[in-house]
Amino acid sequence: MAKKLTSVLKYGVGLAVAVALLWVVFRDWEMEEMVERFTSVNYSWVLFSVFLSLISHVLRAYRWNLLLEPLGYKLSTFRTFLAVMVGYVTNLVAPRAGEIARCGVLKKTDNVNMSSSIGTVVAERIFDFLVLLTVIFAGLIIESDRLSGFFSDFINAKSDSIAVTNTMVMVLGFLAFLVVATLSLLWFNRARIKRLPIYFKIRSFLREMTQGFTSVLRLDNRSGFWISTALIWILYYLMAYVLFFSTDSTSHLGFGAGLSILIMGGLGMSAPVQGGFGTYHIFVGSVLALYGIPEKDGYFFATLIHTSQTLSVILFGGLSFVLSIFISKRNKKN
Repeated sequence: MAKKLTSVLKYGVGLAVAVALLWVVFRDWEMEEMVERFTSVNYSWVLFSVFLSLISHVLRAYRWNLLLEPLGYKLSTFRTFLAVMVGYVTNLVAPRAGEIARCGVLKKTDNVNMSSSIGTVVAERIFDFLVLLTVIFAGLIIESDRLSGFFSDFINAKSDSIAVTNTMVMVLGFLAFLVVATLSLLWFNRARIKRLPIYFKIRSFLREMTQGFTSVLRLDNRSGFWISTALIWILYYLMAYVLFFSTDSTSHLGFGAGLSILIMGGLGMSAPVQGGFGTYHIFVGSVLALYGIPEKDGYFFATLIHTSQTLSVILFGGLSFVLSIFISKRNKKN
């Protein structure tokens, strides 16, 4: 019961944050104005952007296959693509649950060990995070005049708004005490804990997860892993860049603006809210203001990217979910 309540609260908070941020973005919009803007979009560029995103999803599925191969699983990219898309559509409802969902799909369709596949997903996410940090560093060099000031103003605003009080110090001290007390309790009772059935289950889960995580050290196709990783992020960049040409207000923007959107969009999608709703709009819309794009135009551009990608995830993720069920049922009959 407590676990369910915690999950409800976690997802409820994320949803509340998303709704609040979307209200900030659209509070001054009239429906007629929004419809007029959408009707003026050149949708050939939107479709091209969606096509590029699908290629990136296929490459992500291919890269995941490379991580699963050292564990003894020889899967088709099609199977892992279905799992990846189900994971994406799950993230629209519950942040981070998609990573578990896509591992669950492979468990049902190809009997891939859940613990091991979760380990490969963790490794994948760590590499993507390192790439994002590299992109941020490159952006701060290439677009230093704009992004350095943007980040410093953002950090200063946050630091000024957070006051360290005695209550905060007491809470942090109490939490530290709880951590130390819990670890001490586990240490002094380790002999008794090792006799519990759940101990063996946890140890087995951690061992299998570690095997999945370290599969990156045993890759059969290292060049394929690194090339696919680079291509995934290049496509992420191009997905936003080609959309510049879909609206008159952004058609003049160049390479630097695309890089800034890649950075801020990545940060927005990394936030623990459903599908990056609100956070993506705020981050991308705000950074476009650095390039002279009016606030409403910036927010509309962010909405155009996010909406087109979300609809494609719903469409292809939904189809992938149906196909994965069909494959699972067929495997059971066989």
